[in-house]
Amino acid sequence: MLPEIQWMRRFTLFYDRFVNNRRYPEPGSGRKIKRIFTAEEKQDLSRRVFRESCLDYIDFSAADLREARFEGVSLYGCDFSGADLRSTAFLDCDLRCAHFARAVFENNSFKRSWLTGAEDISYAVFEYIRARGGHFAYC
Repeated sequence: MLPEIQWMRRFTLFYDRFVNNRRYPEPGSGRKIKRIFTAEEKQDLSRRVFRESCLDYIDFSAADLREARFEGVSLYGCDFSGADLRSTAFLDCDLRCAHFARAVFENNSFKRSWLTGAEDISYAVFEYIRARGGHFAYC
């Protein structure tokens, strides 16, 4: 079998096992999303830089995060539903169990960022994130 076909077969099996069947750690059932930003503040987050912070379970839903940079930030369980993430960079970030329903992606970077258990990610978005450096499983 050609190497490309072998790789694609392995990837398809990985996607079916870990993404479609959700065989990875789920967030705790008592998860509480923290609403620390007002609706107005969420519209003023573009071009912001977040470094070496713990922002777990923060509500970023419908936020304008265009051209924002997250460097070494823990974003475990955050809600990015409906967020504008165009040109946002996630570098060395923990995005495990984050929610991305209706989030807008374009020209992003996910270098060395972990998204195991991330929710509401279509197959196309899954491929897009992987191509830009995101990882969905621990080896």
